[in-house]
Amino acid sequence: MKILQRIAIALCFAAITLTASAEDTPWYQVEILVFANEDPSVLDDEFWPQGLDVTPQRNAVKLRPPMHTGQSAFDAYELLPTASLLFNEEKKRIARYHSYRVLYHAGWLQPIGEKSNARPIHIRAGQMLDNGMYELEGYITLDRGRYLHFRPDLYHSRKLSQTESEMLRSFLNAGEQPATEGAVDAQVAEIAAEQSVAPLSPISTSFLEVPEFLTVNMRQGRRMRSEEVHYLDHPLMGILVLMLPVDTADSSVKR
Repeated sequence: MKILQRIAIALCFAAITLTASAEDTPWYQVEILVFANEDPSVLDDEFWPQGLDVTPQRNAVKLRPPMHTGQSAFDAYELLPTASLLFNEEKKRIARYHSYRVLYHAGWLQPIGEKSNARPIHIRAGQMLDNGMYELEGYITLDRGRYLHFRPDLYHSRKLSQTESEMLRSFLNAGEQPATEGAVDAQVAEIAAEQSVAPLSPISTSFLEVPEFLTVNMRQGRRMRSEEVHYLDHPLMGILVLMLPVDTADSSVKR
């Protein structure tokens, strides 16, 4: 009986410690807007990897809708009403361009602490395509040291139109390679000459098949400052990010 009491007391102290730690972690209002660049001309800028797939991450959090309509207080990872988001005007501007399309726009509150304690947030948006992937899926992770850090691992998948497929096929069959590959081939040939061996032939791109679906990954961490809009760029997608500190005494935040 005494052993059970000691365990219960220990658990109580552990709960108090965790609560105090959570209270010390600063809270932020986070907002992100993800959009796709559907301009076909950007497809022949580089070789796109194939076979990309979303890797599940442990301890991930899913954003959830508000518990009550019209409430003034929100829990962590609870979606904020659309009317209260700050990128609504940017969303309208993006919609004016025929080659851009908004994939995801959301805001929420959350504590942001050290990287070791950060929990990835699972993002999923758009339609589920025939390849089994959503138009946008993946994770974002936020942590705070000396600076705030935004770490996306997002996958954008799209079905290629016939025009886009023909464009990529022509690009690949032309045997075009990035300028860096030519430099590498020259270095390989020079080394082979020094070693008196025959250099390997450059890999031909004519055998590469154009996929029906194209999936790209944005995985570039960014150091950020609060209260500043940050933009992360990719040839086929872009992300706007804003993080605003929440006053710990603000009654709009439930702890």
